[in-house]
Formats: sequence, structure tokens, C-alpha cells
Amino acid sequence: MTVNGRALLAAVLGGLVFALCSPPFDLLPGIWLGLAVLHWVTVDAPRARTAFFRGWVWAASAALLGMRFIPGVVDRFTPLGVTGGVAALVLLALGQGVSWGLGALLARGLARRVGLPEPVAFATAMTVASTLTLVIAWSPGALLSPWLAAVQLAEFVGERGVTFLVALVAALCAEPLRRLLGGARRPWQVPLAIAAGVGVLQFGSGALLLEREARAQRERPTLRVGVLQPAVEAKLRWEPAQRQEILRHLRTLTMESEAEDVDLTVWPEAAYPYPIAHGPHRTRRGREAIIGGGVRGPVLFGVLTQAPDGQGRHNSATIVDRDAHTQLAQAKMELLWFGETVPLSSVFPVLRRWFFRAGGLVPGDSVNLLTAGPARIGVLNCFEDTLPAVGRRLMAHEPNLLVNVTNDAWFPAPEPEFHLRLSVLRAVELRRDLVRAVNLGAAGWIDSTGRVRARADETRANVIVVTPALNDGPRTLYARFGDAPLLTVVLGWGFVALVRRRRRAQ
Repeated sequence: MTVNGRALLAAVLGGLVFALCSPPFDLLPGIWLGLAVLHWVTVDAPRARTAFFRGWVWAASAALLGMRFIPGVVDRFTPLGVTGGVAALVLLALGQGVSWGLGALLARGLARRVGLPEPVAFATAMTVASTLTLVIAWSPGALLSPWLAAVQLAEFVGERGVTFLVALVAALCAEPLRRLLGGARRPWQVPLAIAAGVGVLQFGSGALLLEREARAQRERPTLRVGVLQPAVEAKLRWEPAQRQEILRHLRTLTMESEAEDVDLTVWPEAAYPYPIAHGPHRTRRGREAIIGGGVRGPVLFGVLTQAPDGQGRHNSATIVDRDAHTQLAQAKMELLWFGETVPLSSVFPVLRRWFFRAGGLVPGDSVNLLTAGPARIGVLNCFEDTLPAVGRRLMAHEPNLLVNVTNDAWFPAPEPEFHLRLSVLRAVELRRDLVRAVNLGAAGWIDSTGRVRARADETRANVIVVTPALNDGPRTLYARFGDAPLLTVVLGWGFVALVRRRRRAQ
């Protein structure tokens, strides 16, 4: 086998090893190992296009294994069938690989043209690549969430900062083997020593931050919240004849919740089966009522609301109080491709026929906190709890509690567990407890340390009562400044490297 053939095989295997960090495999060291292989096969590529191709192959291999649930979704909810589902997975994986291929090119440019040390250039480029996602934002930093000490620095540097550290350590660990095999004279022990130092800093400081936040958590006031997992099959939402039964089921579970003396009951995304007005109003009575007939309220519920301008509908959440009045709804700001909006459907109308259930929603453009007693609630709708920018946007309005409403009935395993792990980083970045009401998914409670404190049964309808803390403290460094500190450090490092490079050339 040629050198290039061996490198391509290593790229495929490295991508697969990286994907094994996802559930149910949970091989978390595979994050470092997979990234180390990626650095190894791209850093010494003879040409730029070769580096791009190897990075592309690595990421496509990881996506094929990591997003293996896509064919089942397409087969179940579109007319494309299993064949179309497999094709969709392949196209998605190939498209996702492009961003990592571009990352390999960026790493090459930062090292060769700017003069950044190759591990730093790799870490910077892979952090950028992991933010350019097509559907699911699964970065190396977020995938580390089961190891809580490893992600606590997200309070300061965010998910992307954690990803940078992980990629840096992986590249440093790959350097000794690269140098030994390449016959380089530079000492191979130095990269390992630096990698060990960065790892100790990440995990050691994380352990201290974890203990500090756990102590603060115990001193905060709490709210008793009933979380519903109604286990409503996805296709039932499409049947108008099932609306009354769905609402009856939700009301029954709500009465079970309120029997536990809760302060608030939370329903999942789009749980209420009838569209309502977006602004405050008195809810319907009779058969379509939420409050009454044994349900006291308040209830936070997902619902489709009519856009104020009358053009389309929002995927929203609001609270109905004990007098049956709703609050101004929080509309979902980031819509899911093919699930809620169809990219390029105005150019290619056939896409609307293929994904015939999508395309009727419009995104929200503002943050509206919901209130329940002392709780000021920021709502993350569906996969918004995987997006750092949405969490920061909510925190500008200073909520003391986060709530995620989601319907994971569309996805088979392991997507619900995948989704839960990615959401952990929002609790850590913002230091707010996160309550998740998820239909046929991982409903539960994540505290501000990132620990999953409670979760509902994902296979049957049930209610759990959780007691999240209300944090009225100041915003974290990451909530205030986002990725700007990390970007400043990298740009400063790059500027110094570029100046030194030019002086040497002169």
C-alpha cells in the first residue's frame, strides 16, 4: 500500500474511533485519539488538496457512524424510503466532511504562512471546523460532557474553548510519533510534557470549579417543577382526530404532577395540539382548555403560535397561569433544517414535496422570558440547547432558570442521549440549571455543574418532579463575552508568530 493509501486508511479509522465516543459506545478517549490521527495525516500532507481530502474523509467516516439514525428518520417520515435514508446519510456525511477538510487547509495555512506552532494551528482550525455544522452541532468539547471535570472551564471559554484544549492536547500527543517516524531532530518529549500540563490544567481546575459550583448550588433557592414525558408517537401529531386524546393525556399527567405540590408543570415542544395567538390572551375553554377540570396551573407548554404579522407560524413556548391567561410566547429562533424549514425550497419546489411536513414555520427574532413565581425562565426550544449563541442571547436578559422543550419522537436511539449530552454544556457555560421536558427522549434536570440530577423513563408516559436551583447571580465570563477572549488570544498569538516569521525572513 502506498503512503497516501495508508494515510487515507488511517483517516477512515481515526474518524470511526472519534465517532465511538458517542452513545452507546462511550469511548471518550476516542475523542483525543481520533483527533490525533487527524492531525497526523493532515499536517505533513504533500499538497493542500491532499490535506483537504484526508480531513474530509476523516469527518465523513465519523459522521457515517455518529449519525447512523438518519436513515430511520427519513424512512419513517418521508416518502424516500430506506434507500433514500441511506442516501441522505451519505450526502449529509459528505457535506459535513467539507468543513473539516477546510479546517485541515486552515491549519496548514496558519502553520506555514502565519507561523503558528502546528499543534496550535490544528487546535484553532478544528475549533472553527466543529462550528460549521449542517444539522447537529456535535463538537469534541460537548461530547466530553460525561466527564464533568473536563468541561468546567466552559464557564470561561465556552464549548469552543474546551474543544480548542482537547484538539491541542490531541495534536501535541501526535507530535512525538510524527517526529520519530519522520526522523526529525527536535526533541519528542517536549510536546508530551506540554500536553500533560494542559491536561492537568483542564482537569485540575475543572475539579476545583466543580466543587465550588456544587457548594453554591446547595445555597440557592429552588423551584418544584413537574416534568412530563408524555410518550406521544410522532405521527399522532399529524392526525386532527387525535388532538382531543392527546390533550386529555397531557391533562391527566399534569394532574399527577400537581398532586406532588409542584410550582410549575412543563410540557414538551409543540405538545398542545391546537395553534394559539402569539401574544398574551385568555386560553380556550371547554374541550380545548388546559386549565380547569382538575388542572390548576401554571403550565409551561410548547405550542404553535400564529406569527404577529400573520405570515406563518412560530414553534413557541408560553406559560398559562391559574386564571387561564398566557404570557407573551417565546418563539424558536433557530429552525431545524428539513424538520421545520426546507433550505432552497423556494428555488427547488420539489424539496417541499419530499419533505412535505416541513416549511411552514418562521423563526422568532426576540427573547421573551417567561415567569412563574420567582422563576425567570429562558426557553431553549428543541435543538437550541445545543447552540452556544442561543444560550448567550437568552442570558443577556438574565434568566435564573433554563427550560428546554423538545420532541425527540422523530429520532431513534442514540439521538436522544446524544442530544442530552450536548445540552449539558449550556448549563455549565451559563451556570444555570436546565430543566428538559422531552417527548420520547431524555426528559430531566441538569444542574449548573452539568450533572444530570434526574431523568424520566424514555419508553413510557411518566412524570418526574425536580427541584432546580434559581441562580440570580451575575452572568459568567462566557455569557458576557462569548468566544471573544479565545479569539483574542489566538489572534494575538498569530500576530506575534507572523512578526517573528517576517523578522527571520529578513
